[in-house]
Amino acid sequence: MDSQKKQRKKFLFKVDILIEEETNGRALEALLHVLNSNTFEDYQIREGIELGRQIEQSLKETILQRQKAPDFPQAAAKEAKPPGGSAKEAAAPPAAELAGDQHRQIWEEMKRFQTDNTLIRLHIIKAKGVKLSMPCRIINIDPPSGNLSVYHVDEKKVYLLKINEIDDYEVR
Repeated sequence: MDSQKKQRKKFLFKVDILIEEETNGRALEALLHVLNSNTFEDYQIREGIELGRQIEQSLKETILQRQKAPDFPQAAAKEAKPPGGSAKEAAAPPAAELAGDQHRQIWEEMKRFQTDNTLIRLHIIKAKGVKLSMPCRIINIDPPSGNLSVYHVDEKKVYLLKINEIDDYEVR
């Protein structure tokens, strides 16, 4: 009897579904509830999700502002120098550059990640040895204060980190 049993096959359907709700988020919630409560082996929502639009717009605006602003820290330091200084003053690096000198390579990498909107994974060690690993995009860097603003792509939250909290990072 088992040999006569029909073998089950998988079929893929492309469907448009219209759900009437108060907001896009509630409609998405209703759709996910239906999809997760039935015997669908897998599904993929390709269009219609309007969540995260404000975050995407904010990230784009930040990138545009950063592209218009001078490169940090070299360009800003050059602009801050008054013309006509002595040769010794011209040869000495600015104080802001000296303060961030130990982390200069990391700042330059983070600036590049911010400009390119690169997805990276930061490995963070917070107070009391708490370790975190977060997939994120760089929103803002501030070398003089040692702060870094990142957008956690899974939690959809913005975090403010100190540069010395970053243990390691990897490009995703």
